[in-house]
Amino acid sequence: MRVRVKVNAGAQSESVRELDDGSLQVRTRAPATKGKANKRVLELLADYFGLSPAHLEIVAGHTSPVKHVQVNRSAEAPP
Repeated sequence: MRVRVKVNAGAQSESVRELDDGSLQVRTRAPATKGKANKRVLELLADYFGLSPAHLEIVAGHTSPVKHVQVNRSAEAPP
């Protein structure tokens, strides 16, 4: 499954919520530098979906506030 994610890095609090258009909004305290926010976004989404962060991968938007994340719910994480 691929999910569109809107990220607010450097936020006061952390949360994940579904928006009206079906995408997710992720707020993280992590700064948008050196991949820190991306790493934290994957951790927060993993928690949201009840998966290990190894089951998630940012496939588009690495440097953008709008990202596309691949969620692999199978028993094994992708290589």
